[in-house]
Amino acid sequence: MKRPDSSSAKPAFFLLLAFLFLIDVSIAACYVLGTLLLLLFALHLARGGAFPRLPSYNAFFAAFIAFTLVSTLFSVDRGASLRDNKELLIFLLVPIYHWLLDSRERLELSLWVVLAAAAFSALAGLFTVWSRGIARGVVLSDRLKGFTSHWMTYSGLLMLPFVFFAVRLLLRRGRRRETAIVAAGLALMLAAIAFSLTRNVWLGAAAGLGLAVAFLRPKVLLLAAPLLLALALLAPPAVRSRALSIVDLRDSSNRDRLYMAWSGLRLFRDRPWTGVGSHNVEKVIRSDEARYRHPDAEQINPHLHNNFLQILAERGVFALASFLLACLFFILQAARRLRGGEGEMRAVAAGALFAFIAFLVAGMFEYSFGDSEVKFLLFYFMSLPFLGLKEPAHAQAAALR
Repeated sequence: MKRPDSSSAKPAFFLLLAFLFLIDVSIAACYVLGTLLLLLFALHLARGGAFPRLPSYNAFFAAFIAFTLVSTLFSVDRGASLRDNKELLIFLLVPIYHWLLDSRERLELSLWVVLAAAAFSALAGLFTVWSRGIARGVVLSDRLKGFTSHWMTYSGLLMLPFVFFAVRLLLRRGRRRETAIVAAGLALMLAAIAFSLTRNVWLGAAAGLGLAVAFLRPKVLLLAAPLLLALALLAPPAVRSRALSIVDLRDSSNRDRLYMAWSGLRLFRDRPWTGVGSHNVEKVIRSDEARYRHPDAEQINPHLHNNFLQILAERGVFALASFLLACLFFILQAARRLRGGEGEMRAVAAGALFAFIAFLVAGMFEYSFGDSEVKFLLFYFMSLPFLGLKEPAHAQAAALR
């Protein structure tokens, strides 16, 4: 018996594959395909299709949305906050992922598409380095962007699949050819991430992958030290200098982040419950620089370069609490899937869990949750451990026998 959505699910799945590939290539194309996916999902529901069952951590994301809307009502600029609230529609990707990724075959195909997109994006960045020459191609003033508009977006989009597929490779015993392809893709991503000079992504990837190895394959840590030493020796001077600057308090961008934290906490102190409204932090700081701008700050940034501080200053304490609870419950539920799972799904749960940890660590130094492309991919990986996958026909027959 056919499901009510069978006529729309198949074309929607191919649209989803195109959407996943284009995340690294074109945000405009993603918005077009995302709108089409939403329309097909609405058609699926209108025809009597069931709304996918979502893991419980999404209830806290729903609360986050609600508190964001309340914050908009009390925003210092409701118009700016309302326009920014279109980003809330991205959360609708979560049920779409659960609706369309309903079999192991579809899951596997989507993973190959995401890997191919990340490798393609990494190649684009590495081509920039090669065309300029290593010495001139790795410069802080003109970092790698790939097909995106900003190096933070570019490197953030590489970090998530890099950690996911690296962790999956630790646990999954695939064919040699498949393993070689994934390893080649990881090598491209690692090189592009290194040449991007994006420190928050370096820290996030190191935290996510380091914790995964420590918990899942601790013996691999014995190989990590000489490997890291070799990479440090082979890295261009610009990469080594950028890495050393992470702990240098004389570095201007490090001091600037401290000043932004000072500004964010002052904004929270004055409007603790609803914040200043989304997309208003820079505007409020400029309107009263004596109150909200640190005396030593050289510039006013459009955001606070920290996911948690930005949410707190923009949307208030209840929105931040909802976001933190969503993160906590995802970690707990994904860890439960990791402990209780086996085979492919255990590897998927592990990859998603440690990729999310990488996102949280990187998000302490950059407002990545405000980046549409990063959220497209983040919600994809967060959905994977909880998909309701149908067994293939031959597996069902074997179970019946």
